[in-house]
Amino acid sequence: MGTDGAFGPGDDVVARAAALRPLLERHRAEGEQERRLADETIAALDEAGLFRAWVPRRFGGSEYDLRTIMDATVEITRGDASAGWLVVILGCGDWLTGLFSDQAQEEVFGTNPDAKICQVLTPKTAARRVDGGWQVSGSWAPASGCLHSDWAMLGMSLSEHDDPDGGGDPAGAAFCLVPMSELRVKDTWFTLGMRGTGSNLLIGENVFIPDHRVLHRAPATQGVFPRKRNNTPRYRSALIPTMSTFLIAPLLGMAEEALDHVVSQSGQRGIAFTSYQYQRDATAFQLAVSEASMKIDVARLIAHRSAAVVDGHALSETHPDYVERARLRQHCSYAIQQCREAVDILVSVYGASAMSESDPLHAILRDVQTASRHAIAHPASNAELFGRALLGIEPNITEMI
Repeated sequence: MGTDGAFGPGDDVVARAAALRPLLERHRAEGEQERRLADETIAALDEAGLFRAWVPRRFGGSEYDLRTIMDATVEITRGDASAGWLVVILGCGDWLTGLFSDQAQEEVFGTNPDAKICQVLTPKTAARRVDGGWQVSGSWAPASGCLHSDWAMLGMSLSEHDDPDGGGDPAGAAFCLVPMSELRVKDTWFTLGMRGTGSNLLIGENVFIPDHRVLHRAPATQGVFPRKRNNTPRYRSALIPTMSTFLIAPLLGMAEEALDHVVSQSGQRGIAFTSYQYQRDATAFQLAVSEASMKIDVARLIAHRSAAVVDGHALSETHPDYVERARLRQHCSYAIQQCREAVDILVSVYGASAMSESDPLHAILRDVQTASRHAIAHPASNAELFGRALLGIEPNITEMI
């Protein structure tokens, strides 16, 4: 175990993740058909410690540094993109819970350090102030991993009039922790890609959330958290930069897997209506593979650089400034865009066989098109918020920076 001044040791989690790839590949089709990860996949990820990566150390978690868990997630994604996605989403659920009050953490992890927390952080509905907390009814989607979760972290809006401690947040936005037993899951996840994530709709009716299970969004984006005991680097890192940087990992895994597949087949496949017996001998193919590889390299460099910046601030007990946080969110969308473009290039040069469901490239194409559309990685929005930050224009289009 590390000390309060360091992240948990990376040990061999990346190697353990890579070793899971054959098992993940065997169960990927089942997960896609059932629209949830197979039980064997969840059990393997649990046993390998992937779902305790960001559980607080005092509950038996690992508190890995960001680059280590990202590299492990890349390996998981190469076996099953939906599994890699849930390592990110449920990992962020663990980490975010570690920012809540100590009382909330005890409720979630005290008797079950393997508790899983899905999230829908957009404030989808308004909560009403009641004695000792808040009452809310509404629906939240997409809740990736909800079919495997014990708790849900849900976005809600609070009235400033009702909540004078709302941290000056004009919208009164907050995240709240709710046991899954108090919610209903509606089967709505019918999608082009990422089908195994089971990202269904959550419905709650007159759910009570005590005050200690509320995390106000505005102070959290500024690095002010109610947690007391988790004063370790992992729980000092900036909110949105941490989540947006982590999101690069599964897209990077998809792009790397696509490149390896196309290269591995290039000495066995020809180019129709040409004299090329093998794709690898064609100059156009060589140039396309080179361009795709460079885009993946750029995405990886951005991911590792961003992870170093996020964790560097956490280690030095500083909070990145407004422009740096906006830059990190922009880097997220730019890196993800490079991954998607790399896959597009590889699909085009590979040929129409990529459209066949029997070809591994088919699933990667669908998954990367779906996953890269996550709201926090929206290219135009992120470019605008970064441009506004560079120019000193406030307020920005979102406080989620």
